[in-house]
Amino acid sequence: MSHQDTGRRRAAGNGDVEVADAAPLPAHISRIHTRSPDEHYAWLAVRYAHHQRRVRAGAHGFEFFSETGSLGALSFIRSRYRAATAYAEWPPVAHVMAPHVYSGRCVLNWKGSEVRVPPRGAVLIPPDNFSMLLDTAAYASLLMPMDVVRRVAEETTGLAPDDFRFTGLLPVSADAQRQWLITTDFMQRSIYSRSLESPLLRAAAEQMAAASLLATFPNTAMTTEIRTPGDPATPATVRRATAFIDEHADEPISVSDIAAGAGVAPRTVQAAFRRYRYTTPTAYLRRVRLARAHEQLMAAQPGDGTTVAAVAACWGFASPHRFAAAYRRAYGQDPGRTLHP
Repeated sequence: MSHQDTGRRRAAGNGDVEVADAAPLPAHISRIHTRSPDEHYAWLAVRYAHHQRRVRAGAHGFEFFSETGSLGALSFIRSRYRAATAYAEWPPVAHVMAPHVYSGRCVLNWKGSEVRVPPRGAVLIPPDNFSMLLDTAAYASLLMPMDVVRRVAEETTGLAPDDFRFTGLLPVSADAQRQWLITTDFMQRSIYSRSLESPLLRAAAEQMAAASLLATFPNTAMTTEIRTPGDPATPATVRRATAFIDEHADEPISVSDIAAGAGVAPRTVQAAFRRYRYTTPTAYLRRVRLARAHEQLMAAQPGDGTTVAAVAACWGFASPHRFAAAYRRAYGQDPGRTLHP
């Protein structure tokens, strides 16, 4: 039972469901706190159909807490279990998550092998069949669509989406795990603060999170050879791509979208920009958006409520400081000076 009211509520079954905080939750955050295994199972069944869950026979003191912040297709989840809970025959899903298990025990069985998560370690929860045991465990995780992960893998390596798969569940190195935890911490703060409300910022955050995931957990994109583009990387490709970017710069477009607009593969459009523009499609897109932000600041009228931070966010710049630095390099003055000459 996920809800957003306050106070305590007696469950119809055999446990308590309560929200601990006194203040109402924001609309994009949901929370459950229950001591009833049945309530926990009902909550899971709404989100993950066709799975089986069991609480260890004779377990006492079962308790489950979970809080989810959602923004678009991204979610950040914090959960805590008391008493051992096993999940068997978890079916394939359309998303992927990689939690940081910061207390308790987490063991997965995947493709016939047992994977034990080390203390305070990260683990990939695969999108295909697996089973899992959580024993008095607590974790926090980012959840994202697999379609985004496959798209980023294709854009960076040329690997066809149908050929992408994860080949391991534990991070490839301690450094990779640290970077993943930095990424998930940033995403949590951004989701909870709603700083990713702008579609452009949200698309950039999805790209960043997927790239970090691909660099952390073993997958076929790590081992595939970058293929030579089968389509010609010609000046005409660049012209079509830049025309597409100029027309759609205010939308959350990706390299795959730009390549489709130019009628070529993602690796081809990247090769064409490197060869004839000495840059990348995403760098060109940032320049176009910076120019549009400049035009918006120039067109602002006194008292119309325009701010530098709002203009930066509108055009996909998450950090006003980085926006100001890029603006100074391009236009030789602070954006505030343009807004208030």
